[in-house]
Amino acid sequence: MTQKDIALKLNVSQATVSMALKGSPRISQALRDSVRKLVNDCGYRPNLAGQLLRRGRSNIIGAVFPSLRHGFHAELFQELQRQLLPQGYLLYLCCAESREELVSVAGYLKQLQVAGVVAIGSAAEVLLPLREAGIALVFYGGDAPLEAEVSQVLPDRRSAGMEMTRYLIGRGRRRIAFIGASNPDEPRFCGYRAALEEAGIGVDPALVLFAADAMGDGHRMMRLLLAEQPRADAVFCHNDETAIGALRAASEAGIRVPEQLAVAGFDNIEAGRYFTPALTTVEQPRREITDALVGELLAALADPDHHRFVSIACRQVVRESA
Repeated sequence: MTQKDIALKLNVSQATVSMALKGSPRISQALRDSVRKLVNDCGYRPNLAGQLLRRGRSNIIGAVFPSLRHGFHAELFQELQRQLLPQGYLLYLCCAESREELVSVAGYLKQLQVAGVVAIGSAAEVLLPLREAGIALVFYGGDAPLEAEVSQVLPDRRSAGMEMTRYLIGRGRRRIAFIGASNPDEPRFCGYRAALEEAGIGVDPALVLFAADAMGDGHRMMRLLLAEQPRADAVFCHNDETAIGALRAASEAGIRVPEQLAVAGFDNIEAGRYFTPALTTVEQPRREITDALVGELLAALADPDHHRFVSIACRQVVRESA
């Protein structure tokens, strides 16, 4: 199927279909959605070689992630790919867990002459020089808005952390632990601390366990917490992987969740929905996030001077664990 075929089916011009696939604001959201649905249903694939000749640049978009071990990152990559492929862009996945790896990745992306880069939680100062090579940039995440004139999509994790802690307090919990943040300035932890102070409870340092954010770390930290602070009545975890590990440790110790100990996570990955008990968490809305990332990327590709800060609200998801 070609763009001409799509245009005939929708009774619009081929130029309209082309603009819709590029995310042009000149085309209504309803029509853009109709074009994308037909494209996905019919298996349309753009002529990438032809686009490369017309644009005079690569159709490759670098997708820089710290890793794909976390379910949220993997799901975010899939959604980015789903949105960018119909518009003629191919995602080139790069994982960089250290600054040294990120420096190498930046060099390779420049050599590849990628059209743009979507960077997830990466050190901005390493990638910002790519703009001098004409590469469009958009960043997702971080602990605070960037000072550079570059587009950034940032979930409001502080407010979400505050709301989840308020929820736990509202359920009668007072000795609320926090597991998994890597530093005290992390927004989720800042929200947790603010909610406790607001309620006149305050942060008990013995209930804060800074660690990495994998399932094994959650399991290990929960075992330590139960051994040293058996009176803890709730745990707010940095992400869902940490929370799932913590739930496993609680189960092994014979702790009833949520009767004796409430457990909450962050991200709303699919695995948390099917764990027993199902995990109460905070959702970072993937569709809204990727809509913003793709929109900012396309705008930066069209106008190198474009930059905008986009804040994304998170949503509380209450299930069985808290």
